[in-house]
Amino acid sequence: MPRYFFHVADGRVIHDNEGTELADIKSARVEAIRTSGEILSRMNSTWTGTAWRMSVADEAGTVLLTLDFSALDHEVEGA
Repeated sequence: MPRYFFHVADGRVIHDNEGTELADIKSARVEAIRTSGEILSRMNSTWTGTAWRMSVADEAGTVLLTLDFSALDHEVEGA
């Protein structure tokens, strides 16, 4: 079973040196989305919307998938 590595860059790079064995890239995509959701929920009151990224790489180090996150607050009258 292939191993995928989930690296996070948010002004600093956090390398996943362990990786996770998953069936295929589709499973790795699901895991990346799930893990990103967990990260966002832990950051709920501290995240200012600054951009961060999760990259999924294979065992050779080839990046197969990148998820980019950022948020912009828009002022709404009467809100």
